[in-house]
Amino acid sequence: MPHDINQIEEEKKGRLNQARKAAKLAKDVFGASHADPRAIMSLGQKFGKHWPILIVAAIFDLFALIPFASVIFNFCFGIVMFLYFGKKKIIQGKIIPIILGSVFDFFISILPVNLAAAAIMIALKETVG
Repeated sequence: MPHDINQIEEEKKGRLNQARKAAKLAKDVFGASHADPRAIMSLGQKFGKHWPILIVAAIFDLFALIPFASVIFNFCFGIVMFLYFGKKKIIQGKIIPIILGSVFDFFISILPVNLAAAAIMIALKETVG
């Protein structure tokens, strides 16, 4: 009989934890759906502040259309982006898109890897700090 009581208590605890998780999820979804619309609407302004790096990214993407040389141009743009945004914030936002993009760009050199990396960095910089 004590085994049955423990089993019942464990089931109750499991249902209670599941209900807590569902309530937290509902709260998170509600909070995300009622976010500040100004943050979304000002996306053009965010990119507008960083137009020089976007133009440089487009130029590097044009040079990166050369097969097998694209990795070198992507690396050079990574250095430019590192200098433009600084080294103290969001290194993953600079390094990961350039490295992963360069791997794909090595095989398919028409990908705008540098523009994508710059857009990711601008988005991360504006949302994080």
